Amino acid sequence: MIFMIGAKTNSSKSGKGVSFTQTSLANAIHLAQAQKKLIFIDIYAIWCGPCVMLKLRTFSNKDAGQFFNENFINLSLDGEKGEGLKLFQAYQLTAFPTLIILDSDGTPLLGTAGYMDAKTLIEFGQAGIEKSKK
Repeated sequence: MIFMIGAKTNSSKSGKGVSFTQTSLANAIHLAQAQKKLIFIDIYAIWCGPCVMLKLRTFSNKDAGQFFNENFINLSLDGEKGEGLKLFQAYQLTAFPTLIILDSDGTPLLGTAGYMDAKTLIEFGQAGIEKSKK
């Protein structure tokens, strides 16, 4: 597990929600390849109300956590600084939050913007998995 060096996770207080790995996209790609998973990215802004609601209501949901932790390497990046800003600009994004699913090589498969509940988030993740199989 050489790629785990320097990667930390941050899950909800209950430990049952989506666990976000605090690492770079390049390292997430290595982790995804090693673990045969896709990559899920939440690009947010700290001032964004729907972004806060995603974190408090959706990402903390037990079912969403179980599904995403099992199938994805999860990243949450501030879209106004660092790597999050670079991705926001590179993908020509226009809204927060933006949710993106990448394959294990880092190629975008699916994206959406705005708040969604846990059921809809899981459906989004399932659609990404289906698209990766094509």
